[in-house]
Amino acid sequence: MTTLVRRFLACVIGAVALVLPWAQSHAEESTYFVIPAVATSKNDGTDVGAIVAYIFTDEESRVTKIIAPVYIHNEFLGSRGTLNLFWYPTRGDAYKLVASYTEVIERKFMFDFQRLLLGGGKYSLEGNVGFFKNATARFFGIGPETAQAQETNYTDRELLGSITGGIYVGPGRRVTWTERLRTVEVQPGGIPKLPFTQSVFPAIKGTGGGTVWGHRLTFLDDTRDDTLTPTIGSYFKMYLELAQSLTADSNTVFSHYGAEYKVLIPNETKRYTFVFRARGNFTVGGTDVPFFERSSLGGQNTLRGFGVGRFVDNHSLVFNFEERIQLFHLKVFGTVAEVEMAPFLDVGKVTDTFRYRALSRYQANPGIGFRAIARPNVVGRVDVATGNEGRAVFAGLDFPF
Repeated sequence: MTTLVRRFLACVIGAVALVLPWAQSHAEESTYFVIPAVATSKNDGTDVGAIVAYIFTDEESRVTKIIAPVYIHNEFLGSRGTLNLFWYPTRGDAYKLVASYTEVIERKFMFDFQRLLLGGGKYSLEGNVGFFKNATARFFGIGPETAQAQETNYTDRELLGSITGGIYVGPGRRVTWTERLRTVEVQPGGIPKLPFTQSVFPAIKGTGGGTVWGHRLTFLDDTRDDTLTPTIGSYFKMYLELAQSLTADSNTVFSHYGAEYKVLIPNETKRYTFVFRARGNFTVGGTDVPFFERSSLGGQNTLRGFGVGRFVDNHSLVFNFEERIQLFHLKVFGTVAEVEMAPFLDVGKVTDTFRYRALSRYQANPGIGFRAIARPNVVGRVDVATGNEGRAVFAGLDFPF
């Protein structure tokens, strides 16, 4: 057992010992179980390890808290220890803290909160703050037809934060204002066999890092029966953002705008649910916009046959189709979980303009997903997709959309 593993286990035991007395109230029941953690993805490589999940439920069997220490061994970066804390005190409120340390390069500390029903349901407040170093980030250049042979690697080092205030203008309808700050450094990556992004693409804006300050206005219309584990309804979002890229020698102003629509259509028994999502993101500012602020596709939530950020350009379109099929219910340690299968198809493209070839250059990724759901707060999933660069497998703790 390595020194890092011993230190991580000691920290986990200490952290759980400190957190458990605070976490459990007299009205709650708790249990724990061990979950094998095995995943492989285009960017991150293969992970093998385990999750020890402590689950707390109230008298109505609603999950109120989750404490989940994780140990993973990654093929590129070695051992990683992570502590996940999730708290769902009341309907509309959620708090999430994730802290991790990896043997090679990677570090992460993120805190997110969400309060959707303030002032008797008139207002909302959301925010996040954090720091991370992702040593397996990839960049292939700009455009929809970048070749796999152009793959480069870098460490995406970021310090970020945002705050969003909202006001309800109707049932399920909100107008929100977001202020966000993002500082990015592009450092040598953790994949020795790949060239460093900054060395291959020195002329592309953003490969030298940068700081971005954004101001976003958003309209949302949400008729779903739940925000985390919905079974029926629709969601629409439209946003406009003015942003500034601040560096020592320039102050570039650019804008983002876009829209997203998704709908869940169950059959009468709710055993079968068809889910559709359409999303368009558009960036105006030309080549002065840092590459990490342009529209991108790839990864577990867009084109699941590719790694995160595989395609980058000014604009992106993606269409996702899923048929979520409920297989059976399973009672695990006092909590009822639904197990479902989800064949899917992802279709999308990036482009610098939609004036030409509007119906061409799309990528299509068919695949199948498997999910375990403990409503209303817990989703575990594994999605397997195929693209023209091979197969990708993603594991996560949420729905893809």
